[in-house]
Amino acid sequence: MERFLRLIDATSEWTGKLGSYIIIILILGIGYDITIRYFFALPNLWIFDSTYMLYGAHTMLGVAYCHLHRGHVRMDLLYGRLSPRGRARMDVICYLVLFFPLLIVLVYKCGSHAIWSLLYGERSSASVWRPYLGPFKLVISFGLLLFLLQGLADFIRNMRFLIKGESDES
Repeated sequence: MERFLRLIDATSEWTGKLGSYIIIILILGIGYDITIRYFFALPNLWIFDSTYMLYGAHTMLGVAYCHLHRGHVRMDLLYGRLSPRGRARMDVICYLVLFFPLLIVLVYKCGSHAIWSLLYGERSSASVWRPYLGPFKLVISFGLLLFLLQGLADFIRNMRFLIKGESDES
């Protein structure tokens, strides 16, 4: 089991770091667009679609990484006052009631839509460039799946702490 949890953590770490480099490409693309549009009065047909796809990929590849490093915003009004066991208990309840139902539906719906998009060649209608949306939607689905798996790993660790009292900070 521990090997499986470490594999999830390593995958989240790797994709999060890989996704962070997308921001460099995004900055260069926006800089290019600003330069071409304002200094040379030339429009770009591809930059709008490229920027929202790059930013979406950057965000979705980073959600599991953020969850791994406990970077998501928490409502600490009550949570911060709880004991470690109380926090683990609250985490388990929130995973069961909120996290898993939402993420399972999102992974299923986004995944099936990404497959549909790939099979039928769905294209963007936001600009005249009209790129294929399938690869972008596949990255979103992958990011959501990895987020679900990272939540599962955290859930298992919280359950282990509640049952056995073993804490492993990873």
